[in-house]
Amino acid sequence: MSNVSLRGESRWLPAVSLLAALLLAPSRGHAQPITVPEPTDATRRHLVARRATARLEIDGRLDERDWRTAPVAGDFVQARPDFIPSTRYPTEVRVLFDDENLYVGAFNRDSAGLSTLRMPDLRRDFEPPENDVFGITMGPLGDHRTVLQFSTTPLGSQADVQAFDGGDAFNFNWDALWRVRTTRSDSGWTAEFSIPWRSLRYAPGLTSWDINFVRNTRRVAQWSAWMPYPRQLSSWRITYGGVLDSLQPPPPRTNIRVRPYVLGQRITDRTAKAFNGSLGDVGGEVIWAPTANSLLEGTINTDFAQADVDRQVVNLTRFSVFLPERRQFFLENADLLNAGGLGAGTIGGIGGVSGRYFVQPFFTRRIGLGDDGTPQPIDAGMRYAFRSGRTTAGALAMRQAALGAQGATTFGVVRGSQFFGRATRLGATAALRDGTVAGPDGILTDRRNTMVAFDALTRIGELTQFTGMVSASTENGRTGLAATYGINRNTATLLTGVLGAVVSKDYNPQMGFVSRPDVVMTNPFVTWTLQPKRLPKSVVWLRHGPNAIAFNDPQSGDLQEANVTYTGELLFRNGATITPALEYNVQRPNLPVTLFPSVRIAPGQYDYTRLGITLKSDQSAKLAAQLVATSGAFFDGSLDRAELTTRWSPTPYVSVRGSYEINRLRSLGARDSNFVTHLAGPEVRVYLNPRVQWSAFYQYNTAIERASLNARFSWEFLPLSFLYVVYNDRQAVQGGNTPMARSLIVKLSWLGQL
Repeated sequence: MSNVSLRGESRWLPAVSLLAALLLAPSRGHAQPITVPEPTDATRRHLVARRATARLEIDGRLDERDWRTAPVAGDFVQARPDFIPSTRYPTEVRVLFDDENLYVGAFNRDSAGLSTLRMPDLRRDFEPPENDVFGITMGPLGDHRTVLQFSTTPLGSQADVQAFDGGDAFNFNWDALWRVRTTRSDSGWTAEFSIPWRSLRYAPGLTSWDINFVRNTRRVAQWSAWMPYPRQLSSWRITYGGVLDSLQPPPPRTNIRVRPYVLGQRITDRTAKAFNGSLGDVGGEVIWAPTANSLLEGTINTDFAQADVDRQVVNLTRFSVFLPERRQFFLENADLLNAGGLGAGTIGGIGGVSGRYFVQPFFTRRIGLGDDGTPQPIDAGMRYAFRSGRTTAGALAMRQAALGAQGATTFGVVRGSQFFGRATRLGATAALRDGTVAGPDGILTDRRNTMVAFDALTRIGELTQFTGMVSASTENGRTGLAATYGINRNTATLLTGVLGAVVSKDYNPQMGFVSRPDVVMTNPFVTWTLQPKRLPKSVVWLRHGPNAIAFNDPQSGDLQEANVTYTGELLFRNGATITPALEYNVQRPNLPVTLFPSVRIAPGQYDYTRLGITLKSDQSAKLAAQLVATSGAFFDGSLDRAELTTRWSPTPYVSVRGSYEINRLRSLGARDSNFVTHLAGPEVRVYLNPRVQWSAFYQYNTAIERASLNARFSWEFLPLSFLYVVYNDRQAVQGGNTPMARSLIVKLSWLGQL
């Protein structure tokens, strides 16, 4: 690690060395997985799409003549956990189309019977690894990098995702307009998809698309695919896909959608100067696709009443907490405005940066939300998106209404990216936040913040990748700079690389997020995947490796803090894991660290070691659990932490979840001080079918002395048209000073195609 000195601090090395020896011991005689070669034009499979000659009834039966006579894609291979050029669970896929829709029919053979199918619940955008799944991965732009994936379970739950650059960026919360119906029998299950051309963005005149079909047979945790792909990647790496030939997408035509809503709510809020009473509102969006690969959207009175609530966390770090975007409007086409940097999704979250350190020059949560997550009204906005085989562009402009002492604020961002050669992308982003803020004296002053960023990605082959980003922000005459980089190579047995960031003190993008400025971050990591021949048949692999992350002062080079973790993972064939970890920490705060109002740690030098273990059961079973437990020293005291999450699904139509976290801090700051936090989160979901559900989620957090309840009923009465009834309740607990607030919201939104 650069600029890091740990002289006199090597007493932790014997423990790490011992763990490494134990993990490496079984490596003699291990079996090497078969390497999946990158397809060539000669080895890629082809499937012909046929034009339907009659109307198809989307009922999950595939009994029409067009289905029976269509060409078949079969001979699936096992892709995970190891590549095997065959599978015990055959799948047959056919593709049809007409002037309105693309149709895909799949029969997933399995003679084990209906009782063996795994579906923990019926959520939209379900967790694919925990369900029986059939999915379609397509690349309609012909750039070999942009994919859309549509997936379903045996009970017809829907999941759709946009993925880019092979999965380096992805959006699980993208919701397209499409239909699927399924049927089940003792010999397998059938899925029938109907995807309107208007829901797709495709290159005009392109009649052959990249395509792959994937299936998860969950009871044996086996992923199979029409075209094999390396197990360390996913089917989103469409360069490993096949080809769908003879398509005839319709030429661009009028494609206008409207998504109006009406809303009524009753609010009781004891916060000072807060609104109390009843009110109604109307608003919505107009979406126009002038071409098959562009989109223009306008919104007025944008509303997010139905968005999932944030999951509370107990922050015991010296970093600001990163909370993901959950609002559907901002999640659509979010990749087009991704300015690079480090954060969630960095190298698939591997390497320790995801969840530990974030640098995102542009982050949509800065629009329409206060610093504490309180919604702020948005008057209007516009968004533009363009995709072609080599070029992408996006723009967003929003106006946030004045609220209390906060004046109105205008947000704007533009971004473009261009592909060069086979595997290089360059991008540029500019953002502006212009508004007024109230000072301590209550006087409004202008506040303008600008940001520019340039980012790049390139690959050597498909397994070695380089990323980088440089950015500058300016406010009140002060300019700050930031740069990030990532280098990694990912094979079936070895992942190695380094991530890093340099962020100056004045870097403060008001439309972005930075965990902490004024720092140099360095994060090297190595992970080995071993499959010794003498492992029990119930075990897939033994995965282990070190992960180090250090933060230094940019001016002096002095160490601010560092963490070295050695982790091992034992993966069982049912998906369960056992993951022990040994962690060594170095803390060098030069200012007091306030974890809680009653817990204040003095500046100084703190070196300590912690042990931890994560136990995870088969998450597709009716009863599933995960336990994360750590213990050891913490700054000048100690910390024992445990987090238990459970789920009971006696049937896919009922799911009961719960989480509980306890943190017991001893002798921190003052030697006689002890502090305990509790964070509990029970949740219930009840489904009539995949389109009608009710849920209730309660959070009890003693760290902030607050409890909250979110209960929501949703009915998708037409595709992407919803009725919502939402109840929110917030209360103080344990004598806290959080003002009570309650609201009941009824919202009707409708998506119409003109």
